[in-house]
This record gives sequence, structure tokens and C-alpha cells, in this order.
Amino acid sequence: MFYEIYKEQNTYTQIIDNKFKSEKIINEIRQSSENLTRLARLYTNTKDTLYRNQFFEVLNINKGQSPRPHYFNRVYWNVLTTKDKQPPFAKSIKKSARELIKESDFDPKEEEAIMRALNNSLALTRIEIEAFTTLDGQHGDKIIDEQENQKKAINMVNSEHYHKQVILIMEDLNKAYEWLETRTNKNINALNAKISGKIILVSIIFFFLLIGILLIIYDTLNLKKDTINQLQDSVEKKTKELRDLNTSKDLFFSIIAHDLKGPFNSLIGFSNLMFDEVKASKNKELLDTVNIIKKASENTFELLQNLLEWAQMQSGRIKFNREYVSLNKILDQVLNISTIQSRQKNIEIITAVSHTCFMVFVDRNMIRTVLRNLISNAIKYSHENGTIKVSCIIEDDTVKVSVSDNGVGISQENVDRLFKLKYSQKTLGTYGEKGTGLGLILVKDFIDKHNGKIWVESELGKGSTFIFTIPIA
Repeated sequence: MFYEIYKEQNTYTQIIDNKFKSEKIINEIRQSSENLTRLARLYTNTKDTLYRNQFFEVLNINKGQSPRPHYFNRVYWNVLTTKDKQPPFAKSIKKSARELIKESDFDPKEEEAIMRALNNSLALTRIEIEAFTTLDGQHGDKIIDEQENQKKAINMVNSEHYHKQVILIMEDLNKAYEWLETRTNKNINALNAKISGKIILVSIIFFFLLIGILLIIYDTLNLKKDTINQLQDSVEKKTKELRDLNTSKDLFFSIIAHDLKGPFNSLIGFSNLMFDEVKASKNKELLDTVNIIKKASENTFELLQNLLEWAQMQSGRIKFNREYVSLNKILDQVLNISTIQSRQKNIEIITAVSHTCFMVFVDRNMIRTVLRNLISNAIKYSHENGTIKVSCIIEDDTVKVSVSDNGVGISQENVDRLFKLKYSQKTLGTYGEKGTGLGLILVKDFIDKHNGKIWVESELGKGSTFIFTIPIA
């Protein structure tokens, strides 16, 4: 009986191991698709042949024409794009993504979705390669102006059709992941039920044995008292351990807040100064490098802000301090920070705040964070020369604020997942900007804190409107 339970435990380990390997393949295909998109956009925007070479390196690895790195993931390609000649990762035999999928433990439905995503990803490369050809001036028999070539190439990898295909790829991979997780959970639940049945049987046998033993030694052993004492000792020990862990966690976040935010502010400030200086010198190659440093610093600082605020919210360390404040003043502060980001895409931000909304009863810092995340997302997923509108009205004893854009939009399936931590997404913006995956989760937590509501109205390819309401008092 014990041996059978032991074998079932090994089966459990095998199920988890197979799920891990399958998830790794899904994540690898997701990462490869993101890398191809990112490198294609980098090349059409910068004409740096490094990105073109890296694009075909990713493509050849997917097709099994180049050796596959042992660590074929985000870390590998982040190292590769630092312009090192050779990334410090060993390479293995040639094996295409299709072969990896066929060799894995996917069921037919999961395999079909993953294959469809892979085929769509490879199909997108035809658009990207055509964009490269246009950029290089090899479009039919005509020689076109270089600037016009680059403009056409950039439009090809930022078109509505292109974005829709990218979204479809990610949706198929998300479906495959959900089906894999559902199937794994189903197998685990069935296995747990089987193991539980055997454990119950063993427990019943031991129970009767224990009753017999207790009847014999009842007069010499006060088992109940000893057991209670042991449980009390265990509870006290666990309580102390949890208290120590909470103290360590609070110290950890305190160190991050004080020792990282300051240097990042300095780094962003210096990178902006460096960008202005290099821009004046008209050294394009150096300007591109400084721009990469600048964007990386800003993206990392945004992630740090969201991570700290979310962690403090979860631990109850953020004080909820409502007061009467000017919504216009909060909005102006947010727009001042977002100006540089919007200017890079020549995006116009229009505000329409009713005079009845001027004074609101809210936590100033939380609402500033909500508006910062919503406006930043609107800029990130808007096309060049787009328009964003921020409006506020009083409706049914609530303050109703909306942030609208005419960008790429969101599919209905992803709309239903936006505010769930389990499905937090890191979709690239129209200029390849990276998301933190925590912004909308943090926004929902802060709106819930105000006893308000938040939702989104969106149509794929036509834009999105994020709306939140909070009680007037």
C-alpha cells in the first residue's frame, strides 16, 4: 500500500515536470515572436544592421537552421542586443520550434493552438522581410528615396493588420497555456483523489490500531495534554517565524524604496541631459545608444514604482488619506511627467474637466498613480500623431473619469483579463515600449480602495477608453 502511494507521488512529479517543459516551449515561442517584432522595428527605425542580423539569427534558430542556445530566453536576447559580438551562452544541436512542439507532451488541441501561433509568427516574418527589402531600396525595379523607403518600412511593421496578427499570436499562446493548465490541474486532481482514497484506507487501519494501543496505555499516558502542548509550541514557533519574515520583508522594501529610487532619479536625469547633448552633436550612432539607455532607465523606474506601490498595498503599508484636492492640479502634474513620452509620438492630449470636478475627495497619491498609469498606457498603445482625451463629469453621485485613445485597441477576450493578476500581460507598445504588467492591477486596487469601479470599452484596431468612478464623498 505504501509503495503504491510512493509510485503515485512519482507520477505527480512527472505531471508537474511535463507541465514545466511544455510551459517553457510556449514561453520560448512567445519570446521568439516578441523578439522578431522588436528587432524588425528596431532595424526599420535605426537602420542598424546589428538588429537585422539578430532578426535572422532568431528566425534561423526557430527553423532549425542555426544551433539552439541552452538559454534561449529573454536574458539571452537582452545580452545579444547589447552589441556584444558573442553572447556568453553555449549552443546545442539544431532543432526547429516545430520539432520541439512535436516532441513535447501537448494534447492535440494545445498543439494545434501553438502550431497556429508559430505559423502566424513565421508568416509575419514575410511582412518584416518585405519591410527590410523596402528599407534597403530593393522594391521591384524602382529606386525610391531613402527617407521614403524608411517611412514605408516603418509603416509596414506598425500597420493595423500587423498589430492584429501579433495579438492573434499571443491569444493562441494564451489559449494553449490555459488548456495546458486546465489539463494539468485535472490530472493532478484525479491523482490526488486516488492518493487520498489510499491514504484514507491506511488512516482507518491505523486508527483502529491506535484505539487498541490507547486502551492499553490509557492509565499511564495523558496523550491529549501532551498533544495540546505540542500544538501550542508549534503555533508559537510558526507565529514567531511569520513575524520575523514580515519584518525582513518590510526591511527589504524599505531598502528598495530608499536606496534604489534616488539613484534611478539621478540616472534618468543624467540620461536626459546626455540625450540632449548628443542630439546637438548629430552623432546618430551615439544618439541611438543613449536613447536605449534613457528608455531602459525610464521603463525600469516605472516598474520599480509600480512594484513598490503594489507590494505596499498588499502588505497594508500604504495609508489611505482622503482629502479635498483639485483634480486639475493632479492631472497637470501627471501630464507634465507624460509630456516627453507623448512628444516622441507627436500625440495630442486633450483634457475636458467639468467645473464640478475641480475639487474631489480622494487620496491624492493614489489618484495620481491611477492617472499616471492610464495615460502612460494610452500613449504606449497609440499610433504616431494620435489623440488622447481625458475627461471628467459628475454622474449619479459619482466622479466619472475617462481616458480615451484611438490606438491599437484590445480584443474582448483580453478585456476580461485586464485587471486580473493571474493574466497580467506585458504587451509591447506601438514603438516597442515594454509594459510592467502591474500597472492596471495597481490601478484597480486603488480604485477599489475608494469604493469605486473601473472598466474598459475597446474595439480591436480602433482604440480604448478606460473609465473609473469614485463616490463624491
